[in-house]
Amino acid sequence: MTGTRRDRSYLIGLLVGSSLGIVLSAVILAFLLHNGVTVRLEAQTLAQSLALQAEERLLFHMPSLLGEARKRVPDLVRPELKRRLEAAKIEFYGVSISVPPESLGGLENYLVGLVEQTVGKLLDGFFDDFRAGGSRAPLEAALAEVLCTELGGKVLNVTLFSLWSVPVTLVVE
Repeated sequence: MTGTRRDRSYLIGLLVGSSLGIVLSAVILAFLLHNGVTVRLEAQTLAQSLALQAEERLLFHMPSLLGEARKRVPDLVRPELKRRLEAAKIEFYGVSISVPPESLGGLENYLVGLVEQTVGKLLDGFFDDFRAGGSRAPLEAALAEVLCTELGGKVLNVTLFSLWSVPVTLVVE
């Protein structure tokens, strides 16, 4: 008799405990489905991480980008330089002397080389300044501002088990 009573008490306890667990789970699920979840993001930390990743990618890709820019300099400079040199004349006491085309070709090559060299130094200085650092702080500030304005208050619907949709509200601080 005590064995069946104990078994019966055990089954009642198991049934009541399981029922309470199911009811509590259903209440929590209903609360989540109705009210959703709020996720708090720290904008500054996220912006620092994004800025660091952006800087690393730029440092990796910048040499090839600057190399491409260097290659394009002669093609960009030569037509304008040629147009201006065609009208080149030397005037001396009212006498106008046209510069021979052979001289213009050498002068054109010299000036294009000079512009190429100057632009190359400028790009190298830009890359060195960027690599030296200090350029991340403005980027971090801009990213933090964008994160706050674009993600702050945004509600995303996350689907659970293809059955329920839980609203997730993003709060960016």
